[in-house]
Amino acid sequence: MAQLQVVLSQAKTPWKPFTDKHSSQLSCSLPVLEFRFPLCDAQFRFPSCLHKQAPRADTRRNTDAQAARALFFILPAKQVCILLSETPKVGAMGVQGLKSYMEGNNDVLKRRYFRNSNVIIDGSNLYYNLYFHSHLDQAHGGEYEAFEKVVSRFFANLRMCKIKPYVVLDGGDDISDKKFDTLKKRAQDRIKRTDALSKGRRGEVLPILVKNVFKQVLRKLKVPVMQCVAEADWEAAALANEWNCPVLSNDSDFFIFDIKGGFLPLSDFHWKKVKSIKQSDKKYILASWYSVSNLCRTLNCMNKHLLPIFATILGNDYAHLDKTMFPNWTKFSLNPGGNRNIDGLLRWLSCHKGPKDAIKALRGTITNPRDSATVLKVLKEGLQEYCLTPSSIAPFFMRGEPQSNLPRPLQSLPECFLKALGEGKLNSILLDVLTLHRVTLNFSVQDFSLCSNNLTSRPIRQVIYGLMLQAAAEEEQYEVEEYDRQGLMLTSSKVPAIPTNLQLDTLWETPQNLRLEVFMDALCVSQAPDELLVPATLQLAVYVTCYWLKRAQPEPRPEFFWALLVGLVYGELSRDPLTEKDQTSNSYLPYRTGIGMVLGKEVPKRLKNLKSRKEETPLDLEAAHAYSQWQGSLRDSICLCQLLNNPVPEPEYAWLYSGLFLYRVITEMSRGITPESLLAGAPHALHLYQELREAVERELDEDLVRRMRAKVKRAQPSERPAHQEPTDDISKYLIYEDSDEEDPRRGKADFQDAEIFEQKCLFRTRHKAKSRTSKRDPKAKKSEHSYWE
Repeated sequence: MAQLQVVLSQAKTPWKPFTDKHSSQLSCSLPVLEFRFPLCDAQFRFPSCLHKQAPRADTRRNTDAQAARALFFILPAKQVCILLSETPKVGAMGVQGLKSYMEGNNDVLKRRYFRNSNVIIDGSNLYYNLYFHSHLDQAHGGEYEAFEKVVSRFFANLRMCKIKPYVVLDGGDDISDKKFDTLKKRAQDRIKRTDALSKGRRGEVLPILVKNVFKQVLRKLKVPVMQCVAEADWEAAALANEWNCPVLSNDSDFFIFDIKGGFLPLSDFHWKKVKSIKQSDKKYILASWYSVSNLCRTLNCMNKHLLPIFATILGNDYAHLDKTMFPNWTKFSLNPGGNRNIDGLLRWLSCHKGPKDAIKALRGTITNPRDSATVLKVLKEGLQEYCLTPSSIAPFFMRGEPQSNLPRPLQSLPECFLKALGEGKLNSILLDVLTLHRVTLNFSVQDFSLCSNNLTSRPIRQVIYGLMLQAAAEEEQYEVEEYDRQGLMLTSSKVPAIPTNLQLDTLWETPQNLRLEVFMDALCVSQAPDELLVPATLQLAVYVTCYWLKRAQPEPRPEFFWALLVGLVYGELSRDPLTEKDQTSNSYLPYRTGIGMVLGKEVPKRLKNLKSRKEETPLDLEAAHAYSQWQGSLRDSICLCQLLNNPVPEPEYAWLYSGLFLYRVITEMSRGITPESLLAGAPHALHLYQELREAVERELDEDLVRRMRAKVKRAQPSERPAHQEPTDDISKYLIYEDSDEEDPRRGKADFQDAEIFEQKCLFRTRHKAKSRTSKRDPKAKKSEHSYWE
């Protein structure tokens, strides 16, 4: 279904559809509204918050929306014409269309006061929903500090209601590759949505470090969490069935699994409003509860084992049968409203005793023997996908044992390594490298006319590949297939691994100084952590910044560098030291703002004002591209550091980057305000800024230092920002996709600089002139400064 979403909460005036003699009818239905224009033969979906303002009409719907169509809207005193190039949405998870069908069926979803229970949480689905539904910034690279607070509040509210969460996270891709086509479509869809966001249109693009922040917060709060070897859906359903408790998620696959404890759709889980039972202090969260038995009762006591057949025919992440082979299911529907295709298929299946009868009847409608054999094979596989047996992750939650039933490439890994993977202390990309020799990279807002931001940090990933694949012998060359973007298209390339002298099975037994040297060589830095003269929580950020300034293309402007350092200062001084004490307690207390606490009392007032500013912050594409390279380098550096068992201290990820804040700092600098002026009145903050800047500059050559010290050209009033916001009101609130055609001005030259770093990573540093153990030159810039305390 072609979809167009309108963000009503930010619109100042009600929307009104334009109708004339060409549009013969207007229809609406709940929980979403769909304005149908038969002339265009397309549907456009609106959020449920619009239903109070919309006119009532008949509920007939056309489920066969087609491709690009033109549509007219009228805003007060303005008529806007929008030509949309629509393609089917491929990002939805689970069974297509099933979630909206269930949400409209009150006989299936029952209201429950949820409290005093275990719950298995689909972790990947949770952090997506918490970020997007909290209306946090996406265009400027992410607001991780605010996201950390949302996650903390969520688990605090669960604890208030005596709900015990067990979070299950996705790991690597399915080793069978049955879902790979779906994953590639989603990656292509993310590229287009990210490009739309970079052009000022609304979209949903998860910032790069959200998963890192999420896992770190769970560890702080001591929430039980398990990162699976592959996808978590089946394991979550099996564990919930074994423990007789519900699953919390928004994935429609859980409508198919026969889970004893049922399923709680996250979209109707009102965790923000904890309520109390009258005349009692018992607290609860209002939720909708689903069970397979409830659904089957509404369908003449249908055999529950027919539901996997239903999901496979309809289409899920694994099965994509040709719908033209099947009957028109709408003729069996008893539902006069929407979702007649789903309702009709369920009614048809309910007339059969079990899967064998249904499969036989279905094959009887297919004349082509080859098609009939294909349908039989796919349906049998679908039955297996949803069949629940005892979970392989229950021993992890009960006794800390690694997951069983591992793929062969993982069976030889040390137990400590497997345990760290299960605890989420290692990046799940390592699983794909080891089992599939393939990775699919994520994307953030950037300048899509330039090379991918992921190319900047590719040399770091090559060291990771070398460590994981144990390519110690020079004559044995391993490669990993990377899926990245080229322009607006998803492409793949073979990337050689950089071998090291370390072996994966003994990696964590290797002395720390050797592991540190591998890490520092990968990031092209020479100063040991204790020579940086900066807080331990910022050492990794300093290394990444040095690497970024040397390798980013185009070279970052000086104000981008200065703003980044100001952001690190703000984050370090704003961190609430009490949150670190929470690590030793078993409480899910919400994070406080941190500003004004023990460290935060020295945060300059001017920075606080910039942080709390509410007006719209325009997007500078040059800054967006530079910071996407920095965050990508940080992501891969974190992965390498974790793989090497953290020779550099783990930072507080949520406080390293605040997109809106950095853009506001850049705006101030474009007006001629220096970093020193922003930090005026706070000696502690100014001192930290100078320490960070000089620690970075000691790693740069003189020419680069001179360029990074260049005075910022003051912006003239006539100058426009690098990104031009949409000129009309309506464009700000639309999500849509451009044509697949590339800009003809983008030639292949943009991608010729994507060199592959093939240098062998050795223990001995390449920066021989700067010994890590020798005494500091008394003429050095910072010989007079003491260590940070």
